[in-house]
Amino acid sequence: MGKDRHRLEADLLRDFKRAYHHYSKHLPAPDAIIEWISLMQHHGAPTRLLDCTYSIYVAAYFALEAADSDCCIWAVDAPWALKRSVSRFAAMGKSIARLLQAPTSEDHERVSQKLLFKKPFVKAAIPLTPFRLNERLRTQRATFLVPGNITIGFMDNLSALSGHDDARHVVKIVLPRRLRTTALEQLYSMNISRRSLFPGLDGYAQSLGVFHPYFKPAPW
Repeated sequence: MGKDRHRLEADLLRDFKRAYHHYSKHLPAPDAIIEWISLMQHHGAPTRLLDCTYSIYVAAYFALEAADSDCCIWAVDAPWALKRSVSRFAAMGKSIARLLQAPTSEDHERVSQKLLFKKPFVKAAIPLTPFRLNERLRTQRATFLVPGNITIGFMDNLSALSGHDDARHVVKIVLPRRLRTTALEQLYSMNISRRSLFPGLDGYAQSLGVFHPYFKPAPW
């Protein structure tokens, strides 16, 4: 199955591109690969992307909203992951990866296509954000960790980076289930809920089933 994932990924992306114009008038450029795949991810399609955020509070919300046991947040040092991933790509003859160390630009889309979708496939976990940010990326302060080789699991890609077992680079933060209600209440007061993270009627309606002050009415 692992060897078929690249073919499956290409087929799903092609189908999504062919149908997307029915749902939006604003189409990404044909070669804006990370933007296309991020749209697939945000609308529920299977992709190689791992959702991440620069906000610990947003991460806590997503960890807790449906938790029925202890849950956790994985904190990854993005500059470290980028530097180590770029080194691994360069060692495999893909020195173009060094262009990703510059501030995000439209050129990153072209570079990403050559790194991630052309052989040789390299074990890595590289932080990437589309050049054009959609609404959810902005409101969630979101980015992605992207595995370089999808024939293996994400943790196998991450473990290929030197220093992955160093707590300065990768940390697991456990959130006890008993704190869920209190934490969601506090996050709601900070305007962090599905209502704000998923702008629109669907996000607002879904937020009512996670936490709302009416669940904990005032004592009077």
